[in-house]
Amino acid sequence: MRRLDNKVAGITGRSIEFSGASRDFVKTVGIVAGGSLLPSSFTRVQAAGKEASHGDGPSQAQRALKIVMVPKFTGTPYFAATEKGANEAVAELKGKDVAIDFLYTGPAAANSDEQVRMVDDLLAQKPDAIIIAPMNPEAIVPMARKAKTSGIKVVTYDADVADPTARQWFVNQATFTEAGAALVDVVAEQAGTSARFAVVSTDPGAFSQNSWITTMKERMKAKYPKMQLVDIGYGQGKPAESFSATQDLINKYRDRLDAIVAPTVVALPKVAEAVEQAGLAGKIVVTGMATPNQMKEFVKRGTVKTVVLWNPVDLGYLAVYAAQASVAGALKDDATQAKVPAGRLGTRDALASLDDITAKGPLTLKNVIVLGDPSRFTKDNIDQFNF
Repeated sequence: MRRLDNKVAGITGRSIEFSGASRDFVKTVGIVAGGSLLPSSFTRVQAAGKEASHGDGPSQAQRALKIVMVPKFTGTPYFAATEKGANEAVAELKGKDVAIDFLYTGPAAANSDEQVRMVDDLLAQKPDAIIIAPMNPEAIVPMARKAKTSGIKVVTYDADVADPTARQWFVNQATFTEAGAALVDVVAEQAGTSARFAVVSTDPGAFSQNSWITTMKERMKAKYPKMQLVDIGYGQGKPAESFSATQDLINKYRDRLDAIVAPTVVALPKVAEAVEQAGLAGKIVVTGMATPNQMKEFVKRGTVKTVVLWNPVDLGYLAVYAAQASVAGALKDDATQAKVPAGRLGTRDALASLDDITAKGPLTLKNVIVLGDPSRFTKDNIDQFNF
């Protein structure tokens, strides 16, 4: 992965209006059920007088493509990084004579009902594509199917919908199997192959976190049979609750706990903070998923030696390229194997099927594009990244 420039095309605000064919699309930007406004950012990139097409598909001449990206929730460094990558892709596509009206907006907190309501409202604006990170894979299916049947291209990222027939493509940051194995391997390396560890997750119904926990257990069975996962705490996707959940685990186990794993970018910094506050830094191994910027100080102090993640900037970047290729026809819905043009990433394979393991058992992913293998951030490389 490479360090990315902080500059992206875009402006931020609560409401934006501009002249041209896209006025109807943007005049309700940020409006959700009940009429409330949420913070959102809107980028318009247009190559004046050029055809807005890319790839071999039909031309979108004389109008900009309308692409919406909806994260699980806003206000976290992780999804802010995916937004940064998405804006970078939009700006690059401008240089390829592709005009895009781009909207990034999502719930302010981890609330699947609010995400569903927001997506429903956005679909009324008739975008060409919607990119969704489902908070609840089952709950979002009706909205995804509604979009797809109405001709809107649906791309999921970070997490998939429960029914893959409800969308076109899933941009997968890394398979659950690879990510879960990477987390357990860190515990084995730093706390031993017989370690007793706990997990601080988001909530009991979080599909991604539950799937990583499932694949962690599978890795333990296969490679570390003496390792034990003794307990799981839940932080509800909130910093304060994640801190409290960690304190509860420490108080409950203390001398019988070798490591704590947090497969959530919200929880990992609070786990590290709670371990430091308890005077157990260096005694309890702390690892999990977070962005480098969240964890730099903890890594430099030695409280955390390894952070496992992919590059979320690249994830948002690839998701926009995939959505645009799907709209343009360069990426067919029924492709069995194809190459997706992905700017500075080169190309990525679009596969009709890929085997993985989830919280609900073995799963053959359909129509999936994988970003790459998980990465490790340590004191030796963490300063090279800025997200």
